[in-house]
Amino acid sequence: MTKFRKGEVAVHSPNRKLALLMVVVLFFVSVTAFAKPVKSYDVKIKDGEKVIVTRTRETKPEAILEENDILFNEAYGDKLDLTEFKAGVDETVIKINRGVTVYITNYEGSTYSVFASGTVSDAIKMAEINLPEGASVNYSLDEPLTEGMEIEIYGAFDIKIKIDGAVYHRTVSGKTVKDAISKVDLNISEDDQTNPGPNAPLMNGIEIEVIKVKTKVYTVTEKLSYTTKYVYTDELAAGKTRVKVEGQNGAREITYKESYINGVLIDSVVKESKITKRPVDKVLEVGTKVNVKPSTTPSTTPISDLAVPSYVNIGANGIPTNYKKAINGKATAYCIPGGITATGEKARTGYIAVDPNEIPYGTEMYIVSADGKRVYGYCIAADTGSFVHSTDWTVDLYMDTEQECVNWGRRDIIIYIL
Repeated sequence: MTKFRKGEVAVHSPNRKLALLMVVVLFFVSVTAFAKPVKSYDVKIKDGEKVIVTRTRETKPEAILEENDILFNEAYGDKLDLTEFKAGVDETVIKINRGVTVYITNYEGSTYSVFASGTVSDAIKMAEINLPEGASVNYSLDEPLTEGMEIEIYGAFDIKIKIDGAVYHRTVSGKTVKDAISKVDLNISEDDQTNPGPNAPLMNGIEIEVIKVKTKVYTVTEKLSYTTKYVYTDELAAGKTRVKVEGQNGAREITYKESYINGVLIDSVVKESKITKRPVDKVLEVGTKVNVKPSTTPSTTPISDLAVPSYVNIGANGIPTNYKKAINGKATAYCIPGGITATGEKARTGYIAVDPNEIPYGTEMYIVSADGKRVYGYCIAADTGSFVHSTDWTVDLYMDTEQECVNWGRRDIIIYIL
C-alpha cells in the first residue's frame, strides 16, 4: 500500500490511463462483433405472388434474403419495401418489388427502356428524366408499373383555338388535338368537330378551329306488326279456318340523335330503342278433317316400292289407322330414271317431290287418291321442283315410267302425315 505524506498529491501515469482505456474499448468491440438477437424470429418474405416464411437470427434484410437463396439486384430495378419490417419481431415482413421493363418516350421523342419497380414516377426517376414545367404523362404518376408499359411524356405547347369567331391563346400539354381540347375550358362539347382532326399531333403555334355541331334528339313510335301462327285441327273440314286468338300490333319507341353543321344534317344515330307494347300473335286454326273418303276396297296395290314401317297400321280400307293428320291436296307425277333427288338420294318410287317450306324433307306420308281408285302408298319427302312454287299442286309423285305418269295424270289426293 502506497502511503503519502501530508501535503503530497497522488499523480497517475498517463500510460497507465491509456492502457486501461484500450482494455475497455476492446471489450465492447468484442461483445458487439459477436452480438446476435437473443432469440430467432419469424420473417415473412413477399416476393410478388410468392410468399416465404422463414425463421432467422439475422437482423439485416439483405442477409435474410441471402440466407434463403433469394436473388435481389438493384441494377434490374429490384427494391425492398421495409415499411413492415422490424428486426427481432415475429411476423415481420420484407416485401420485394421486382423490377419490370418499361419504355419511356420523353417530350423530345426519344425512347428509353429501363428496369424499374414501383410507380410511373419511380420509372421516370430511374431514367433520370426531369419533367419540365407544364409537362404531362399519359399515366398517373402513382400508377403501378407493369411489364412492357409504354410511358409517354408530353411537353407544353403554345396553341391557338378559334371558336365562334374568337381566337384564344393557351398553353397545354398533350399528344394530340383531342388532348388539348379536353384541357381547355371553352365550352367545347364532345359533339363538336375540329380542324385539324382530333388525332393530329400537337406542336407549338398550331391553330385549332372548333366547328360547333348542333344536335337534335327526338323519339318516334313505331308499329310492331303481329304475326300469324297456324294450328291444324281435325275439328274443321280441310280448307276451313277459324280465328282462335285475334292478333294485336305492338309498339316500339326509338330515340334518334341528329347532328347538324350550319343547318345541314351530317349524322343520325339511334340512341335508344325499347318495346313499349309487345305484339300479340294471331292464332288461326286450319282444318284437316277429310271430306272425301276413299272407297273401302282400293282397286290397286301401292305404287311405292318403299316398305311400310311396322309402326304404321294399314286398315282394311287401304288407309292408315294411325296418322298425325290428313291433308287434301293435288298430285302430278314425274319420271327421271337414274336421277338424283334434292336430298342426294337416287330417284325411285316412294321418294316424292314437295315444297320443303310446306312439307319438310324427311316427312313420312301415306298417299291415296281422293276417289280411292289409286294408292301411291308409303313415301318420303326427298325431292323438290319449281312446280310447287308456281302451281297449286301439293306434291309430285315419282313413277318408274313415263306411261305410268300419263296414267296417273293429275289427281285429287289425301296425304296422311305419319
